[in-house]
Amino acid sequence: MSYTTQNGPPLESQGVQLLPPSAPAKHIALPLPRFPHTTLHIRLTRLETSNLIFLTTTDHATSSSSSALGSFVCAMPNRLDQSDPLSTALLPVPATVDFAILVAKILARRTGKQTYVGCSATFGEATVEEKVEGVRAAVEAIMSEFRGHEGNVLVNGV
Repeated sequence: MSYTTQNGPPLESQGVQLLPPSAPAKHIALPLPRFPHTTLHIRLTRLETSNLIFLTTTDHATSSSSSALGSFVCAMPNRLDQSDPLSTALLPVPATVDFAILVAKILARRTGKQTYVGCSATFGEATVEEKVEGVRAAVEAIMSEFRGHEGNVLVNGV
């Protein structure tokens, strides 16, 4: 497969290296522990040097409607302090940015890879504890997929 710019030669001839996904995108749907009618949907794409994750929620009342575009954040391992990954909100939306940053930082720390998270998951009037349980459920499901793909978690493609 060759990609071209709008008016030019293929990107490969311009020195651009295209990296294929390490595995096909995975779709995960899981019910949230304290929200009986809410489902968290995860789309996970593993690349050689990064992870791309999209999160959204649906409930029985709004399952037929589309959700609004949420936050998009990037987190990466910190070479100076491995326990505190660096992160930035590329597209911050107040209702979803904290959840997205938290998930991205946890996954960047655990996988050792740059992690992009798009998040339109909303929890309404949830308490902090309920949101933390949602983060925990998302991270456990994603890490389970990482382990299931290769038998263990790959760090920086190694």
